Amino acid sequence: MIQNIKKVFYYSIVGVLLFYIVISFIFPSKTIDIFRFRTFIIVSSSMAPDIAVGDMILVTNTNESKLEAGDVITFEAYIKELNDYSFVTHYIARIDTNDMGETIYKTQGANREADDVDEWTDKFGEPVDITIDDIEGEYRFTVPAIGPLVVRLQDPIFLGIVLINGVILFALVKFIKDYLKEKNDDDDKKDKEKEID
Repeated sequence: MIQNIKKVFYYSIVGVLLFYIVISFIFPSKTIDIFRFRTFIIVSSSMAPDIAVGDMILVTNTNESKLEAGDVITFEAYIKELNDYSFVTHYIARIDTNDMGETIYKTQGANREADDVDEWTDKFGEPVDITIDDIEGEYRFTVPAIGPLVVRLQDPIFLGIVLINGVILFALVKFIKDYLKEKNDDDDKKDKEKEID
């Protein structure tokens, strides 16, 4: 009975993790809507030493009314070095209101002076403000140094090799268990035949 409960629990966890992986690859922008959390791998040192390069972070849905200066958020912004939009994880330095009455979030990396805030621009170099629409989620915790493994698992060739090896290992373990069970059954049968003689 306990063995069956363990199996159900194990397969449930594996199923949810696989579902999360599939959704995060196929519909990455919907991951936080479906699961209420999303993971990111840190690729820059702007939050060091608080969050290091290679760390995986988990962010959850943002409750705008609870955000305050000092909170860590992940938001989408244009990164000119990448020539593309990407997600950034930084502290909220302060919360202001722009000329249109929208709440805006002034952000900064770790270990910076209070008035040294990020200046974000769009792809044309025009200044932009970070609003709630840009925020993907609020930081909850870090899994240190797991990023390189997660990045490797996103490589289809590496993932294929891992899956093939997993299938081979599973088949090998099953073969050995079946062989040992058959051998034990044969030994039991021989013992019973000796008892009869």
